[in-house]
Amino acid sequence: MRRRVAVSVVAIAAMLSGATAATAATFGEPDNGEHPFVGLIYFETPDGIFRCSGTLMSPDVVLTAGHCTESAGGVVNSRTWVSFTEQIVIPDDILALPDDEFAAYLDARGDFISGQAVPHPDYADFADFPRTFDVGLVLLDEPVAMATYGALPPRGLLETLSGRDKSGFTVVGYGLQGFINPFFGEERARYKGDVRLVELNSTSNAGHSAKFTNNPGNGNGSGGSCFGDSGGPVLRSDNVVVAVVSWGITPCIGVDYQFRIDTAIALDFVGPYLS
Repeated sequence: MRRRVAVSVVAIAAMLSGATAATAATFGEPDNGEHPFVGLIYFETPDGIFRCSGTLMSPDVVLTAGHCTESAGGVVNSRTWVSFTEQIVIPDDILALPDDEFAAYLDARGDFISGQAVPHPDYADFADFPRTFDVGLVLLDEPVAMATYGALPPRGLLETLSGRDKSGFTVVGYGLQGFINPFFGEERARYKGDVRLVELNSTSNAGHSAKFTNNPGNGNGSGGSCFGDSGGPVLRSDNVVVAVVSWGITPCIGVDYQFRIDTAIALDFVGPYLS
């Protein structure tokens, strides 16, 4: 079911023609174990159960997008689950189950960990666009031990980059591998793609978002983002999260706007949970 593989369109679509949340990976290639700290998130809202991505920043703190933690005018997720299994197989008949039965299935699998969603206190379903405050956390009920976790960036890192430095970013997530036929793909698997920083300052950014390239994957491009990758990391230096996948105007192709983590807005929110 599409509701299992895509995050819902949020209020921004009414303000910016064609803009949709959760446009985050037409990816270039499978991750092959390179970023084990990136996980798949399922979350329940009044509208159903949807899928996002996120980054394990410490044994029990997952960084994701705000719209993966709160929706419907300020309703925090009723239930949230996270898995760091690289490829997650769910039969079609399970995907078609009613929400309560699908939730019970996630509880019983063994590789999904429940957690409490925590949106940024100023997140408001994109009501203040372009000031989106689109960042959130999932506090896991059980810790996950890893050799490497995601790391916070220095404040203002993206402002220091120019020229070739704007290349060399990696976006990672569990979203659709392709959106338009014949390249449509919906494996629940961790994929990665190479992206480039395009712009920091415009009427669509307001110091909150950074514009990155999004070139189709499936062997025809360097990669990018698509439905279900929302909240997944844009990485620098292997594990430094400079942004999380947030929204886009043209789904899964062109450019995407990712919420910056190198700002006081994000660092002041996330930092205390990691300390």
